[in-house]
Amino acid sequence: MWYFRKHTVLSIPGILLVLLTTMYLIAFIAYIGVAQKRNRLVHYDDYAFMWISFIGLLLSLQALFVISAYRSTNRYLYYTVGWMVYGAVMLAFALCVTAGYGSTGTAPGAVWAIFWCFPALATVVYSWKARRGYMVDRIMGIPEYRPRLADSRGMALFYVVLDKAFPWVGWLLGVFFGLLLVIQALCLANDHRLYKVPGHLVPIQTNGGENWYKLHVWCQGLTDETTPVFVMLTEFGMPSTAMMGLAQGVANSGYPACIVDRPGYGWSEPGYWDQNPSDVVKSINQALTKYPINNPVILVGWGEGGVWAQLYMQVADYTRVVGVVLLDTFPNMEILQTFALNRTTTLQNLRQFRSLEVSGNSTQDTTVVHFDQSLESTISRGYSGWRAASPLALHRARNGAWPGFQPQASLGMHRSLFRNNLYYQAKYFEYGGTGAQLYQALQGYAAAGTASILVYHHWPLRWPAFLAGSGSAFSSSSSLARRDTVTASTTQIPVVIIASGKQLNSDCLVQGITNSEDCTKWQAFAWFYYRQQIEYQQTLSQNAAFLVCSGTTQEDNEQCDTDFVWRRPQWLASALVKQFFSQSAQESSSSSSSSNDKSTAVASRSSSSSSSSSSTSEPTPTAPAESPTFSA
Repeated sequence: MWYFRKHTVLSIPGILLVLLTTMYLIAFIAYIGVAQKRNRLVHYDDYAFMWISFIGLLLSLQALFVISAYRSTNRYLYYTVGWMVYGAVMLAFALCVTAGYGSTGTAPGAVWAIFWCFPALATVVYSWKARRGYMVDRIMGIPEYRPRLADSRGMALFYVVLDKAFPWVGWLLGVFFGLLLVIQALCLANDHRLYKVPGHLVPIQTNGGENWYKLHVWCQGLTDETTPVFVMLTEFGMPSTAMMGLAQGVANSGYPACIVDRPGYGWSEPGYWDQNPSDVVKSINQALTKYPINNPVILVGWGEGGVWAQLYMQVADYTRVVGVVLLDTFPNMEILQTFALNRTTTLQNLRQFRSLEVSGNSTQDTTVVHFDQSLESTISRGYSGWRAASPLALHRARNGAWPGFQPQASLGMHRSLFRNNLYYQAKYFEYGGTGAQLYQALQGYAAAGTASILVYHHWPLRWPAFLAGSGSAFSSSSSLARRDTVTASTTQIPVVIIASGKQLNSDCLVQGITNSEDCTKWQAFAWFYYRQQIEYQQTLSQNAAFLVCSGTTQEDNEQCDTDFVWRRPQWLASALVKQFFSQSAQESSSSSSSSNDKSTAVASRSSSSSSSSSSTSEPTPTAPAESPTFSA
């Protein structure tokens, strides 16, 4: 039988450590289960607490090892000085993580981290005792290692490996993950100190009226209830700071602008329950109403934000919308790319999808679109992996470079929003695990007339036209001109579609592509990107303009790319204001005329499918230019 000296695992500290180890083990497993539950936005970042529990479990096991090997009858604790240093370091880590999460108001993280102190302190104390006992035994001539007769050769070898390997492996894991948690916690605390919420957190009631959370609405230049306000919805994964420069540019032109952070992004709280895309746009509408914003609205959707804007027009208060802007928007990027590359499964799916529509089936029968499973699985794993690693500060260097970001003074705040624990979690849940939720929600409102035109054009993707009642607040005060081309849309709401010229350029040399296979792929992408914008223009509204952002501006002196929203916001703001409002309205704005005059100056500009705009330092967004040429 193995006889222990005093101060062993059977002592009060040892029993407390056993209980703490059990608690951390249960918490570690529980947080893994909660964080991986799909279709659920969680209250906090459960992956952060998972990592804190993991370190706590490791520290508790290490402390139990130190006590059990401290002075057993046949083993000594080796590397006692190393254990003392390691315990002191982890004790400091515990205090830093507790302070970091405590200052940000994340109480669970601070509470779980403070319990690190006990095993870390026990490691220091018992390794010091072992060091002192070792010196006494050396003086008394007691050998370091006395194998017991009851031990088999395998058991003795196990003890040797445990004594030699466990310390180094444990120290490496503890210091590595502990240091990453410390960096993230302290950086979050610093961001929390430097950057306060710039707008307002508006309480939203959802889930049948039983639950509440807060959406962040950030407005500039909102002084009355008559001037149309530009309401901006960001690209997938982008917080409101990415469109802050554009909002400021619009406000400087005399028109208010507001940005809404979707759940989990920027300063908005995550939803704490299942939310489908329709609920999200209803929440956005509710946030605008409660802010309150009673003005007519011009929706500005960037990237996936443009798809949210289209869904808003179908399920929310579309009658207040007097204009729509789509910036580099596609119904679904993955399915567009797979179609461009002639992926067999996607083509078969779309052919079936098209045949159901042609045969006259209701839209309810054709709303489910199955994406490329391998592509979707890869993307989902990527988002899930970064979501799990987000509390470890690994992504801080990954999201560091934003060349040309405007305004430059806000770059630090913008970076901080990409580096918080909830960012990748919100991105993963909005992606939905499959990426299909937003597009499929939009499919439920696809009109038969619009779908028939797209089928006639041999276009694979579907979407609804804007409803006839939209823009009615200004239809009587604006001379709206129909386009010559016949569309399925019955509305004349002004729609501006802007795409980056570089995105549409199929010249591989311009894109820096030298590989022939990659060049073929890019040419296919460029052609379909261009066709996508044309199809939008021809079906969404009878009053739609398609503009191309190309050339350089004084803001960045670079060719316009997909990042033009945050690299050239002043040019873009000027282009939008000129597109929607007549010159007289701008002159009246500069001479401090009444806001009511501005509200009746919504201009109608029609454009053929080949009209585009070349961006210069003095933008002329309505001037026609050559259409892009393609070699695909």
